[in-house]
Amino acid sequence: MLLDLVKKRRSIRKFTDEDISDKEIHEIIEVALHAPTAKNQNPVRYIVVKDRDRIQELSKYKKIGSKFLSGAKIAIAVVTDTDISPVTNHQDASIAATYILLKVAEMNLGATWGNVTDAVNEEGRPSQEVLKEFFKLDDKFNVECVIGIGHPAEEKSEKVPFDYDENVFEDLDVVK
Repeated sequence: MLLDLVKKRRSIRKFTDEDISDKEIHEIIEVALHAPTAKNQNPVRYIVVKDRDRIQELSKYKKIGSKFLSGAKIAIAVVTDTDISPVTNHQDASIAATYILLKVAEMNLGATWGNVTDAVNEEGRPSQEVLKEFFKLDDKFNVECVIGIGHPAEEKSEKVPFDYDENVFEDLDVVK
């Protein structure tokens, strides 16, 4: 069952005008709140953006790779508190984002995520800086990614998995 869901999940960047209900948003966030974190420290926070104008502004947080947000019905910023977990915050957020993406696929919605690390906006400002200002966040927070979610307006075929023999090694095998 999980493998079927993983095969189904694709990066969707085009969305219809159909709304996403508060109940659906709650279901998505509820799954994210179950994501594991290192030492169960839970440094991950979620900012849900539903306002059209704010989403449009958010779609410009980086020069390349955030325009898809302009068509999304909601955006979820996955944020970490580096005071709680300064070492594993990126990994914790990545796991939580994956939970969100899988739940979205299970609900027959579409989503993709926008990276923040090392990204810059049109003016060359670091995207991390842009997003901290946009969300009015203290310096202790990192915006790890922004996920755009909506009803899919595109269909994609199943992802072809990477080759097992080229990517999986048994103990003591030399990585080629």
